[in-house]
Amino acid sequence: MQDEQPAPVEPSAPSRAPEVAPAAKEAPRPGEAQGTSLADRIGMIVGGQFVNTLIVLVQGVVVVRLLGKAEYGVLAFATMLFMTGRDLAQLYLPESFLYFAPKVTRAELRGLVRQSMLLLVGLGALSALAFSVFALVPSVFLDGREGVTRLLLLIGLMSVISYPASVFGPLFIATNNHRKSAGVALIVTLSSAAGAIVPAALGCSIAWIVAAQCAAQALRLGLSYRLYARLFQDVAAAPFPGGVRAQLAYALPLSVTRFAGLFNQKLDKFVIGLFFSAGLYAEFSVGSQELPLVGVLAYSVASTMLPDLVARVENGRTPAEGARAAIDLWHSGIRKTTLIMLPVAAFLLLFAEPLMRTIYGDAYAGAAVPFRIYSALLPLRVTAYAIMLMAFGKTSFILRIQVLSMVFNTAANLVLLPTIGMVGAPLSAVLTQVVVITATVACIARFSGVGLRGVFPWGHYGRVAATAIVAAAPLAAFLLTGATDRRPALCLTLCVPLYAGLYLVAARVTGVLAPEDRAFVARWLRLEPLRSRPG
Repeated sequence: MQDEQPAPVEPSAPSRAPEVAPAAKEAPRPGEAQGTSLADRIGMIVGGQFVNTLIVLVQGVVVVRLLGKAEYGVLAFATMLFMTGRDLAQLYLPESFLYFAPKVTRAELRGLVRQSMLLLVGLGALSALAFSVFALVPSVFLDGREGVTRLLLLIGLMSVISYPASVFGPLFIATNNHRKSAGVALIVTLSSAAGAIVPAALGCSIAWIVAAQCAAQALRLGLSYRLYARLFQDVAAAPFPGGVRAQLAYALPLSVTRFAGLFNQKLDKFVIGLFFSAGLYAEFSVGSQELPLVGVLAYSVASTMLPDLVARVENGRTPAEGARAAIDLWHSGIRKTTLIMLPVAAFLLLFAEPLMRTIYGDAYAGAAVPFRIYSALLPLRVTAYAIMLMAFGKTSFILRIQVLSMVFNTAANLVLLPTIGMVGAPLSAVLTQVVVITATVACIARFSGVGLRGVFPWGHYGRVAATAIVAAAPLAAFLLTGATDRRPALCLTLCVPLYAGLYLVAARVTGVLAPEDRAFVARWLRLEPLRSRPG
């Protein structure tokens, strides 16, 4: 399950930004959250993204049920093309704010915003031109399915609008304006959901759905720029130190590695889109979509930590001390995400088919096969591993890993597709991700100096995994009765709270749920961080 949120694959960047005034020595910045803890900052991002992702998930389910299978397959393929083009063409410029923002003055940061937006407008125009060229030969996709041409032209327009808008999310995170960023994202998500559901409910063509998404991206750009202008209204822009060359020196190597990562993450989808029908692509798309928790929890936690990880690495009295401090902080995030990701993985592996049938209907029962294959990867996706190599400034090794994994992925598809059919594509993707994660952990162990035993919280991970398995055992026995085949929705309704209760009891007994974890959850249930004024 790896379409929506590719793991940060970030390489060959310089270990340090241009020598400029560090943010820590400046006066407090207007509009920033002063004194907001890292845990609360992460909570604001995760909480906001959870709500947004829940809305998107509901939107997706409704649209699937409203559209015919072939229509949804065309829409899903066009969306995948847009997202792939977006992630490639943006050249990692938006994410560079997470690295540079702690190192520059506010005036220079505003100069970086202006510089980035101009670059992204140009890149959006180039993407639109590329999609227009693809629109001339639509017959190569989805077994010659008609109706792709207009969608390709529309996603070209959406690229021009959405690329410059992508600057502001990382900017708001880097300046500790998490709550404001979450508010803008929620408004845009609701608008996007309405723009997808209303045309589908009225029986309009899927081109209207894509046009509505273009309007939602325009709203995102307008709202984000207005908020940015208010936050920086008292600051005159100053040139970013090093200009475009300095930013590209950081971003381009990361983009090269992102290409390799996206190749591995999207190859299965391109293969299905090129060689199978729109109906089969719809089934595959439903089964292979990113589990929301991966992006909302694991990647959000890691990405929000990046400025703090960089600071710990650079502020250590020695490189070894800085690396250990960063590893300790990284572990704190992994411990939190593991408590959720491992029990979710165990449950999804057991209930893949009833889940697909309940959510999308019996017509999508076949989606359980790719869904279960991708769910098998969830126990490893408890963090964005490459985020640590970004913090160390040792990201060139990720490029080597990704290039090697491209070769592995291609070879696996060539062997498995003729042998076992369409299932070979997702199986190749999962095996490739295992190779990437294993090699990345080995690199982190080497560069941090803590070794394999210290690079990952193995003991905590093992206890949580054992807790999740023990809690799942009674449900596995229940599945053998065949009750889920007859009433999948009823069985899910009963089993979800039952499993949650069993897991919480087992977690309390084994001690994996620490008092600070319970206190943190209680604070958020009372909405205390959201009621505070900062951010």
